[in-house]
Amino acid sequence: MNKKLKAIISCLACVCIAPMSLIACGPDNSGGGTIDEEGNYKPRPGASEADVKFWISGDDTEIAVFKTLVDDFNALPENKGVIKISMIQRPSDSYDTVLGQSLASGTAPDIFYVGDSGYKDYAELGYLYDITDYVARSKIYKVEDMWDNVVTRYKYDVNTYLSGTDSGRYYGVPKDIGPTVVYYNETYFKGAGIEIISVAADQLDEFNAGTLKDDRGKTKSEYGISGNVKEKGYFEIGGKWYFNNQVPMSWDETVACAKKVQSYMRTDSSVNKSSGYGYFTEWWFNYGWSVGGNCIQQIPSDQYDCGYYYDFTLMDGTPNYIVADDVQEPVTVNKVKYNAGEIIEYKDKLDMSIYNGKKAADGAAMYKNSANYRITDEVKTLAAEGKLNQLPSQRDAFTEFVRLGSKQKDEVDNGLYGHEVTPLPTDIDGDAGKVNEFQYGNLGMLVDGRWNVTKFREITKFEWDVAPLPMYKTYYTAADTLPDGKEVGDIKVHGVEAGHSGSVALCIGSKTKYAPEAWKFIEYCAGERGQSLQAEAGFAIPLQKDLANKDVFLQPDKSPKNSKVFIRATEYEQAGDWWMLKDKKWIDEWANLLNGSVRNGDLTLSEFFNSDEYSKTFGLLDKYTANR
Repeated sequence: MNKKLKAIISCLACVCIAPMSLIACGPDNSGGGTIDEEGNYKPRPGASEADVKFWISGDDTEIAVFKTLVDDFNALPENKGVIKISMIQRPSDSYDTVLGQSLASGTAPDIFYVGDSGYKDYAELGYLYDITDYVARSKIYKVEDMWDNVVTRYKYDVNTYLSGTDSGRYYGVPKDIGPTVVYYNETYFKGAGIEIISVAADQLDEFNAGTLKDDRGKTKSEYGISGNVKEKGYFEIGGKWYFNNQVPMSWDETVACAKKVQSYMRTDSSVNKSSGYGYFTEWWFNYGWSVGGNCIQQIPSDQYDCGYYYDFTLMDGTPNYIVADDVQEPVTVNKVKYNAGEIIEYKDKLDMSIYNGKKAADGAAMYKNSANYRITDEVKTLAAEGKLNQLPSQRDAFTEFVRLGSKQKDEVDNGLYGHEVTPLPTDIDGDAGKVNEFQYGNLGMLVDGRWNVTKFREITKFEWDVAPLPMYKTYYTAADTLPDGKEVGDIKVHGVEAGHSGSVALCIGSKTKYAPEAWKFIEYCAGERGQSLQAEAGFAIPLQKDLANKDVFLQPDKSPKNSKVFIRATEYEQAGDWWMLKDKKWIDEWANLLNGSVRNGDLTLSEFFNSDEYSKTFGLLDKYTANR
């Protein structure tokens, strides 16, 4: 787990403790059978068949997959007459609301979905059954074989409010994982004169030497490339344009590529998408996280019993720093050791003395005066010595995100104007709208999750594939003094690959009579049969790393051809800001303003920065760290 994620999840220790009497754990309230020490299910002699209710939502593909799983599970000889799973489909648009009401009233089903945004709150309220012992005993659900950053998302300590620690308990386990990537319209790329290649960054030397064919089966000479291919996502060589779908684009490349595709869409008579756009994303995460920024940061403070509080840092203007790649030994900052390629944490780059005697609620006034925030002399010295490279601030990253959709005539922040390569939120009708826009050919690129693969496989009028999310990078130019071994076009300064993944947990209601029986079905879904069926359908990447690297997921005969991008994304992507605290009430007001007036061009970022909704967030965060 990276340092940034540890810092965020450790903040949960300050939230008020839920009454222990509400937390359900152990198999004591089972009405059917038991799970023994070896993880085997033992029905109680003379017990009637356990009718286990399972609420589900999803598109037709997901429903069909789980119907198959339910039917197969029920048909197993050891389950006949013992366990019956009754699948009940609920509408997706009201699922969370109806589930919350049923949990509160004690009428919830035995098994149900819980998204990572509501998981912690439900656990603290005692709505979820503690299945930790079942997980530990299982011969099928093996945590050590799974993606660590997904499994630990659901290992939660309701007493200390820490995630992923040894003291954490499982109140659910992931059904699957949905990394986010860039979906792109390959037909439009080709029409715009952009050649697609597919070479991993660590294979570029061989590719440039002419000894390696890329994943599309061609050598450099067969593509007619006249120079060396650098570690770029979108680039020009010899007057021709190329897109490498295994290398992240820089921020500038993303805009340039989107503009080229957008120009083709709007001017070519065969397309004639007069209102089409080259790109669309609704998430700032990969921009901010790529340079070490975030929307909240943990601040040491003796004003709180827990010793820290949250600062609202969505618009933090201080530069970030990353250890240079050529640094051989760890660099020590604020007594913390950092290796090459690691970003210095917020609490280590800044002089924390400005916070002495402050509380979270004081942050709004203090934060307005950027002079209060000072990079430490230690960091400045290391940067001057070349051991640290300077990265953009969180505000810089957030500004770039907003610029994507803003009009070219509109100032976004401090003299920076819009790129106008994405539609405004008012032009996109929510989640369904952006998916439809890509399917209809109105978007050249779309940032979204693995769950859309099933729908996009219905597309017949154009080719499509996937690529990594953009990340921050700059390159050496002819104006630079080149270090030994570096050439024009090599990476000069970079951030890290970053982004968020979506995940849903399978949970058991704390009031169930059939916890062991419910667990056996969840275990079945998490095993090779369940994960393979979901992977074959296209909407999920398997929980098991080994299974994800097999053809059951990669499916070389189906789109996307570049599915390995999802595997790499799963390694580093984490939950969105809705997961960081026990609920997302602290997000709602500023997010509504951001995704409305700001992104629609009615409000500049400076006006957003000075808004009541923004300032109010500091006080809201105070409630998460109030003294007990």
